[in-house]
Amino acid sequence: MLLKARHRCLRLLCLTAFCCGLAALSGCHLLNLYPTPPEKTDVAKKDTARSAAPPEAVGLPCKYQNRVSQYVFVSDFEIKADLPLFKELSDMRDLVHKTLQLPSSNNVVQVYLFEDADRYERFMKSKYPDLPKRRAFFIAQPRIGGEELLVYTYWGNGDRIQQDLRHELTHALLHSVLKDVPLWLDEGIAEYFEIAPSKNTINAEHVKQLRQSPNGQPKFDLARLEDLKEVEQMNPAEYREAWAWVHLMLHTNPEARKVLIAYLKDLRSTKSPGSLRTRLATIFPTPETALERHLTMIDQYRRPALAEK
Repeated sequence: MLLKARHRCLRLLCLTAFCCGLAALSGCHLLNLYPTPPEKTDVAKKDTARSAAPPEAVGLPCKYQNRVSQYVFVSDFEIKADLPLFKELSDMRDLVHKTLQLPSSNNVVQVYLFEDADRYERFMKSKYPDLPKRRAFFIAQPRIGGEELLVYTYWGNGDRIQQDLRHELTHALLHSVLKDVPLWLDEGIAEYFEIAPSKNTINAEHVKQLRQSPNGQPKFDLARLEDLKEVEQMNPAEYREAWAWVHLMLHTNPEARKVLIAYLKDLRSTKSPGSLRTRLATIFPTPETALERHLTMIDQYRRPALAEK
């Protein structure tokens, strides 16, 4: 998700040279960073990680390359090209473009797969020492004529590799065709598509947290989300709400879907298309009330399914 990654942005200065066929990068650059959403354990480790001694530098993977659609997976260990995961990620690209009615893009997304968490974390700490600890990152690196689209993660993270790659690659797909995406929307769309189609687009854990918050029913506020500019401002609650707004627009009625698609279309030509909430209010007089009703319906739908298990 963005830290979006994947996602939306953390702004970093100075990226040292990359290897393995990438053009060397020098000087100072502004980066847009989109990590997988923060987990509670990440917050606790953040301060201690910054006080630790600088880790030994680890280079980027470069021995093996596997081209899948517009993604190039790079690793230091051999990965079977016919794994179902790669077919799924290729299908996801088509699904994102079809669902959001985005134009196709041939912009290459470089996906660096480290063999394990240790090598990945050592690389990230040596190259991006100010970043918090996350399982994966998407980075939009400015360059002449556009952006260089980079994803970093590690292979040995169990079942999370599917979710993390879907999330970060969604960020990359959006950035490959849009001038910019508001932070909350970037993360909301990435959260939406990180769920495999077999789960019917419903993030059961998000619904549970949104409906059964320990502090009572959360107060939704799309205007507040629209005001968020830095990824550090987004906590897990903001990621959940962002997902819910995207799900509302894509699954309530055709008019709401058209609002989202028209907004994304405007983002192809401008970075400032105005407030999405204002547009949504033409469909739902009180969008926040509509979201509460939508989540209630989802919860009622999923509860019988849970009872059958």
